[in-house]
Amino acid sequence: GTTDAVVNVKPATVAEGFALNDEKSVYEGTVAADNSLVLKVYIDRISYNFKTVVDGAETSTAYLYGATIVAPADPVKIGYTFAGWTPEVPATMPASDVTVTAQWTINKYTITFGNTGDSVIAPITQDYGTAITAPENPTKEGYTFAGWVDGNGDPTTVPATMPAESITINATWNINSYKLIYKSAGVNHAEYDVVYGTAAADMPVPEEPVREGYTFKGWQGIPATMPAKDTTVTANWAINQYTITFADTGDTVIAPITQNYNTDIEVPEDPTKIGYTFAGWTPAVPAKMPAENVTITAQWTINQYTITFDTDGGSTVNSITQDYDTAITAPDNPTKTGYTFNGWSPELPAKMPAGDMTVTAQWTINEYTITFDTDGGSEVAPITQNYATDVTAPANPTKTGYTFAGWTPEVPATMPAENVTVKAQWTINQYTITFNTDGGSDVAPITQNYATEVTAPENPTKTGYTFAGWYNGDVEVTFPVTMPVDGMNLTAHWTVNNYKVT
Repeated sequence: GTTDAVVNVKPATVAEGFALNDEKSVYEGTVAADNSLVLKVYIDRISYNFKTVVDGAETSTAYLYGATIVAPADPVKIGYTFAGWTPEVPATMPASDVTVTAQWTINKYTITFGNTGDSVIAPITQDYGTAITAPENPTKEGYTFAGWVDGNGDPTTVPATMPAESITINATWNINSYKLIYKSAGVNHAEYDVVYGTAAADMPVPEEPVREGYTFKGWQGIPATMPAKDTTVTANWAINQYTITFADTGDTVIAPITQNYNTDIEVPEDPTKIGYTFAGWTPAVPAKMPAENVTITAQWTINQYTITFDTDGGSTVNSITQDYDTAITAPDNPTKTGYTFNGWSPELPAKMPAGDMTVTAQWTINEYTITFDTDGGSEVAPITQNYATDVTAPANPTKTGYTFAGWTPEVPATMPAENVTVKAQWTINQYTITFNTDGGSDVAPITQNYATEVTAPENPTKTGYTFAGWYNGDVEVTFPVTMPVDGMNLTAHWTVNNYKVT
């Protein structure tokens, strides 16, 4: 545009923002009454650039000096609030290029966390675009965190930097299953995966366990609902009692042992049995109570015993050694000189007793008889008395014509162990027949054994006499045929001869 001014000279300068338009300007004019110089000059407005810089992006608009600048629309920047221009946008175009730079105030946004279960996660409020430290994953009893979803339910994540809006993200959860472990005597019996919160009535239950020596009494610790952890349920057991019975205990009464399974067993004293030695138990007595009733039988080794025979001076009888209670065969009776065996004391048992024993022979002393064979001598009464008792020899027998010469065998000093006949021994006597011829011729005496044949001597002669026989004393005797006892004193008897004298 132009202004009305009349000047009479060409101005040396023009106002800032203008330029002379020599083609149009008239440099003539008058001074106004107020002494102002009014020039009539044609001046062109200078066009200047109005530049806006938004985050480094420059936009330029040309404006004539003094023209009203149309303020640019507030720029938009994600995450920021426009805070004006620096410098401020002038109302009109100054006489120079103008560059204004958008100023921003960074926005704060909030991330809100929903459905966080048992975790309290504070909202995160911070400047747009600043790095976000994601919170720890929330926890929820019985669940596993499954990630975040946006308001539409679409999966999302906690942004790495603050977005340009406040958002709410919600946790999602997967319900957990936990181990429901059934333990029996410290060993896992069964194991199940059970969803959190499952009611006890809906929980799986295994078959009843079996445990040696115990009776199952149910499960202890089944929760009302499945908790948010592995849970162990324990078998309840009642310990069983069992009985050990002792059989064939001989002469000993051993009470049964009844006590809890697997408790220490006190082995009873060894039993005894007459005639046997205890050889242990079958089966062996266990160190601890087994899981069943057991009968244990005593084992026995039969004993051998010895019967010794004391024959009390009799013949030897070998001892008998054999098993208890077996039949005993009696040995042959012993013998003892002068005695009759009268059995054993104590009696020999029919079967072997339960102990060594000595039996002693009993004897009845025998009576024996010594018979005296006097071989024609005078009778001697027999002697009958106990064996080995002193024997008193009888008076010697007599026998006509003999002298007793003892007994054969000799009469023993003590009674022998047998009947004995002793025979008298005799020495035949010699006797003499003497002849008294009473004056006759001599007749030699005859001396010879008793009862031996005697040869009569020749009759003696005597002058004037005739031999009239022999006289023994006053008795005429016949001359003996055999030698008489004590001999004879014979005296010749004579008959005087008568002669005729012629």
